[in-house]
Parts: sequence; C-alpha cells; structure tokens
Amino acid sequence: MVKHSETAWNKENKLCGWFDAPWSKKGIQEAHAADHTLKRKGYQFDTALTSVLTRAQHTLKVILEEIEQSSLPVEKTWRLKWRLRGIVKHLDKLSDEAIMGINLLNRIPFVY
Repeated sequence: MVKHSETAWNKENKLCGWFDAPWSKKGIQEAHAADHTLKRKGYQFDTALTSVLTRAQHTLKVILEEIEQSSLPVEKTWRLKWRLRGIVKHLDKLSDEAIMGINLLNRIPFVY
C-alpha cells in the first residue's frame, strides 16, 4: 500500500478530502521515492487498485512505470478514500485512539 503523494493543499495544511488537489513539487519527488523503494526491493504486482482522485492515479502511474508494469490492470474506485488508515488499523490491531496518532507518510510503502 502506498499513500498518494503531497498535494498543493497538503503543503498549505488544508484537508483535501474529496477535492482533487494537484500535486506539489514535493509530491512528485515523493512518488519517485516510493517507486525507487519498490523497484529496489523487487516488487511485482498482479493488479493495482487506486482512488478516482488524480493525485492517487498519478502516484500509481509513476510507480508502475518505474517497476516496468505500466500495462498492469488498474481498478479505480471512489471507495478507497480514507481506507488506508482503516486497513492499517485493522492489520496492526490498533484502537481508534492509536490509529489517529499515527502519521501515514507519503512515499513510504506499507508492506504486510
């Protein structure tokens, strides 16, 4: 799992939510940091799942290009918004309070 990269709104400390905020320059760098990490560790995937938001799709595109899987099937769904925190909470068996204290960083792949 990889969280989308930084947007212009993140940089301004605004909550993006469903607003399709554009990437910031740092966001582009973060996407490339994630793709280098995945490539260096030799990850290959059967399918990809992304949000319908542009920032998530751009992050995925950069990653798939770097790991040479641009032709991978990609499913886009609006249901992914806010799901990463819920998945991490479940897999790590965290309380509601504990998950809210975790900073899910951009560019850091979450591997389970």
